[in-house]
Amino acid sequence: MDRSWSQTPDVRIIDACLDGNEKAWRVLVNRYKRLVYSIPIKWGLSPEDSIDIFQAVWLDCFRQLPSLRNVERLQPWLIRVAVHRCHRLTAGMRARGETAFAEDEMDEAWCTEDVAILFELDKEQLVRSALEKLTPRCRRVIQCLFFEEPHSGYQAIASRLALSESSIGFSRERCLNSLKRILGELGYEP
Repeated sequence: MDRSWSQTPDVRIIDACLDGNEKAWRVLVNRYKRLVYSIPIKWGLSPEDSIDIFQAVWLDCFRQLPSLRNVERLQPWLIRVAVHRCHRLTAGMRARGETAFAEDEMDEAWCTEDVAILFELDKEQLVRSALEKLTPRCRRVIQCLFFEEPHSGYQAIASRLALSESSIGFSRERCLNSLKRILGELGYEP
């Protein structure tokens, strides 16, 4: 994604989407794709059903974005749409006897845990947004150190990032401090 777009607030991206800018749509989908896809996965749906939900949510977004009253609240709106779509899909599956979930088990899980899950989804999205705001170098350092499996040692990471092995610790600390600052600016609360 173009660095200038990664720093652009949702409101401006949405305005560009409404003006028919295809690149803005790609940026918007890219910004929230993990969030939207994670909801049906956490709901317990198959990857195929999750893809269907993902596509339906973005189709709803495309259709309803012009009438969305508060574009600053796009993220919670996307979550609500995805949860609603998951609920409708599983209700239809249960009605046809096609679901692997026990009916009361699924309803009970979402009655008691939906707030906690939505809160966690929101936190995950804030972390993804903060990572997008890091410099490309810091993003690569964080990715190598914390998101890759299996974990590479400092020597392999230093070689891949063209850094000296002794500077990895300093770079890690600097990048984590930047990430912490950005998370604070975004309102993240651990």
